Amino acid sequence: MTVSRVLNGGKLVKPETAAHVRATIKRLGYEPNEAARMLKGQAARTIGLIVPDLADTFFSICAHAVQQVAAKHGFMTVLLASEKDSRSEVRELAMMKARNIAGVLIVPSSSACVRPLREFRSRGIAVVMFDRTFPGVDAGEVMVENRRGAEHAVSHLLDHGHRKVLCLGYDRRFNSISERVAGYESVIAQAGLKPMSIVTDQVSEIAPKLLRRLRSQNSPSAIFSLNNVTTKQVLQIVQREGIAIPDDLAIVGFDDFELAPLLSVPLTAVRQPAEELGRSATRLLFEWIQSGGHSYEGAARVLQLPTELVIRRSCGCQPALPFSRELNHLAERSASLAN
Repeated sequence: MTVSRVLNGGKLVKPETAAHVRATIKRLGYEPNEAARMLKGQAARTIGLIVPDLADTFFSICAHAVQQVAAKHGFMTVLLASEKDSRSEVRELAMMKARNIAGVLIVPSSSACVRPLREFRSRGIAVVMFDRTFPGVDAGEVMVENRRGAEHAVSHLLDHGHRKVLCLGYDRRFNSISERVAGYESVIAQAGLKPMSIVTDQVSEIAPKLLRRLRSQNSPSAIFSLNNVTTKQVLQIVQREGIAIPDDLAIVGFDDFELAPLLSVPLTAVRQPAEELGRSATRLLFEWIQSGGHSYEGAARVLQLPTELVIRRSCGCQPALPFSRELNHLAERSASLAN
């Protein structure tokens, strides 16, 4: 009780006693957090969420869904963006540890997160990784069917008669990307074709390598893009080079985005259920929280969500989905984010 009074600025403690408590805190390296709630028998009512980039619409939609589900459970969400930096990610996890949160949701940016996540688990704190995962952590996992989505996209391009399909993207170290590459390679191999891949370490390397390939004698007739950041770079280069879509070059992207149906040539894309990804990850986290931070019999540990190939015109098809329905989809998503 005396320590609690000192930490909370109480005036019912003798100055010499308060000084002794502060000296002991400094010597032990104790960091004040929400422990006072625990001393009162109250459980922490906060969860932590770390995503790589809030400027990316995909992650902002996921974050919005997480906050909605958490609020329904009476929990607040501490939302942080690692900016794809491993050191920032580790610092943010340390900050969450000091806040004594009830659980952690994370879209990891590097394997540096593994050690602090293990520390959370050793304290019985629930952890769920989603969109991408790293091994070595006793955590819940929520992913989309990356390989199957890629297989559908590449198969669709082959159905259009393309035999030189370039797989383009970056960051193969993430299992989400490596699964998409594996899906591409599987379909290409089954068709008896030679794979054409440019998978770089950095996003900045995509444009120059793609330009060289497009200007070479072995240029592709179609591109399968591994994520929406890559797709947007492709569209910029194609416009600058005066390449006609889909007559000169067909494109299918993994990841849909809001402006895709509004482009001069609407983009065919593999749509991930971003909102459901956030909701499912949060529901799984609360299952673990309610079980005392441990998975229990009958509860899911790994979830995989389906993807959808949205047919528009960039692949060479006439749109199967009327434009008015696309606008309705955009309106529904905007209303969801507004709520």
